[in-house]
Amino acid sequence: MAQAIDMSAIEQALNGFTIPPQPEILQHIQQQLDAPQPNIKRIAALINLDIGIAGFTLKVVNSAFFGLRQKITSVEHACKFLGVNRVLKLVRSILLRFTLAEGRDDKFSLKLWSSALQTANIAMTLAKHFNYAQTVQDDCYSLGLFHNAGIALIHQQAPNYEQVMQQGLLAQHGYSEIEEQHFQTCHEVLGYLIAESWGLTTELCNVIAYHHSPALMLESDSGAEKQLFALLKLAEHFSGESRQLFELSLDPEWEQHKSAILEVLDVEPLQLPELAELLHRQQISTIYSV
Repeated sequence: MAQAIDMSAIEQALNGFTIPPQPEILQHIQQQLDAPQPNIKRIAALINLDIGIAGFTLKVVNSAFFGLRQKITSVEHACKFLGVNRVLKLVRSILLRFTLAEGRDDKFSLKLWSSALQTANIAMTLAKHFNYAQTVQDDCYSLGLFHNAGIALIHQQAPNYEQVMQQGLLAQHGYSEIEEQHFQTCHEVLGYLIAESWGLTTELCNVIAYHHSPALMLESDSGAEKQLFALLKLAEHFSGESRQLFELSLDPEWEQHKSAILEVLDVEPLQLPELAELLHRQQISTIYSV
């Protein structure tokens, strides 16, 4: 398991920032799940209270990424067919996007969430292709949407975030170094605090906390953390995340650590175009199809 977050780093990162609380709907759903006999009708009714969340949930579960053979026609149907825990993970990710993106229609915010959604879909599709457990596939979707949530918080207070980061990254500085110098915070720590507050697993929280610390994550003694981290970095590479957000032609993290990342997944570099073609068949664009 990755090392524990330094409490002083948390205090510094939080200075001037407020972590959005877990929505009540998630708390109520969790209460139902913790009951001796969870009431699926009640859980579906809670999700249906927000038409936007319910509609987006059905849109995602019926998308090609889930690969279901039959169409899901209602939230209750989704809970029964997929299982309530899977639906909860999905709803949590959707709520995060709705919560942090509400009222934000500037160009960078739109790019941020478009990139997060693409990374989430790629990571989940790759996990499915590699025949990883269903829980890993679902965690990949959550990780894709949550991993850059801290950026949304910083950008809300610093409209020049994109420009500052672009200049710093072009000068070969690291994400945390640039953010701490200019914004006195770090999106990895903020993302960790959001993930922890919203009930994500310890493994997901740790990967979010250190997703720009490849050397540290690749030495983790937790196989689950290393696997999730490698899937996230491969998905970021395929989506061209650094290119989308900051117009970088190369991702220094990927170039430096790609061999070790691919080794975790038992993937050869020559297989990347083949995987890109797999994603293309799922109607997911990658840097290989640009």
